[in-house]
Amino acid sequence: MSNLVKFIHAADLHVDSPLRGLAAYEGAPVEQLRGATRDAVSALVQLAIDQSVAFLIIAGDLFDGKWQDMRTGLWTAARFRDLERAGIQVFLLQGNHDAASKVRQAIRWPANVHVFSAKKPQTVRLDALGVALHGQGFAREKVTEDLAATYPDPVAGYFNIGVLHTSLSGSAEHDTYAPTRLPVLLNRAYDYWALGHIHARSDPPIQETPFIAYSGNTQVRHANETVAKGCLLVSVEDGVLRDVEFQATDVLRWERVDIQLDTDAGREELLESIAERLSACHEQMGDRMLAARVVVQGACDLHHLLSDSAERSEIVAEIRNVANSMDHETWIEKIQFDTSPPVDVARLRQGKDLIGQLVRGIEQTARDPQMLAKLAETFQPLGAKAGGELGQIDVDLQDGEQLRYWIEQAKMQLLARLLEGHE
Repeated sequence: MSNLVKFIHAADLHVDSPLRGLAAYEGAPVEQLRGATRDAVSALVQLAIDQSVAFLIIAGDLFDGKWQDMRTGLWTAARFRDLERAGIQVFLLQGNHDAASKVRQAIRWPANVHVFSAKKPQTVRLDALGVALHGQGFAREKVTEDLAATYPDPVAGYFNIGVLHTSLSGSAEHDTYAPTRLPVLLNRAYDYWALGHIHARSDPPIQETPFIAYSGNTQVRHANETVAKGCLLVSVEDGVLRDVEFQATDVLRWERVDIQLDTDAGREELLESIAERLSACHEQMGDRMLAARVVVQGACDLHHLLSDSAERSEIVAEIRNVANSMDHETWIEKIQFDTSPPVDVARLRQGKDLIGQLVRGIEQTARDPQMLAKLAETFQPLGAKAGGELGQIDVDLQDGEQLRYWIEQAKMQLLARLLEGHE
């Protein structure tokens, strides 16, 4: 008779993580957005119970930094007790956010929860299952040494799992904590590495044999995360890895809805296109709530209407009304208009007149890093005066790509006005 063991690898739950800048969004479903991380944890717990897993691994960042509301910890402990009643163990590793959290210091976990030591690597043997887990949590928020390098040797005859909160070789979107390298992990000779800290799931995995992967976070927290979130359901039979399956736990998904308008597109075409795209998103994501960032693009006649503030406000209201009329719950997080007048820039660029020189000069500025740096420098006093307000609307006056985008928009607006006057 074969011995089948199932477990779940999850990480970066960030329970009750405060979503930044919600106050800037008029009409935002604040309670639903704030409750999404809890709902995702509830889905994770229910999945563990439904799948009759032996244990749940949380590879760091259960909580979120200096979040101090004790109700967060009490609620989480209650979910762990749900797992305890189902006979499911929890193996918890402190990540960089947990190390700074006062919640974890004040909450007493039920008996089924094991927290890995933050002082040195620790091995937990589950003799009845033939599984050994190895891990070390963060003793402080910023851990810069390679923790994995000191992990113990595998337990002979057991399925060995390394649990680690790490940036691995580094990530542009995450702080470099507990960095390590693939050869270090391979040298441990474990069967599975359950990694946390990087919110993007490893798809495909970093390594198939041994299996090394990030599970990703269980719920998106901002508009730049536009993929399904969840955990990895792992099956081990007779000490051999048989299957690793992604399971979604998210209750809310963010999507960027790009609308490309034809030259003669009007208001009705715009609204129909948005309705079609929102419906398509819902077909893919099921009953989950959709938070959509709508980006309208194209060199089109509608651009003239959008240039008028009153007309623009009316079109924005109509777009939001499209979302409100959907059969599934939909919230328009932001509407961004990247349209331009229907101008033949390629023809104008070749011109020998002043307009041709203007086009070439503007485009040269946008391509020149030194010119962009000078432009960013002139914006520094404005950025200092605005403080954090610009960040709430995704404006970075030092971002070269944003500066190029604004230069392009200014070019098209200027050309439209010049040609209008010329005609």
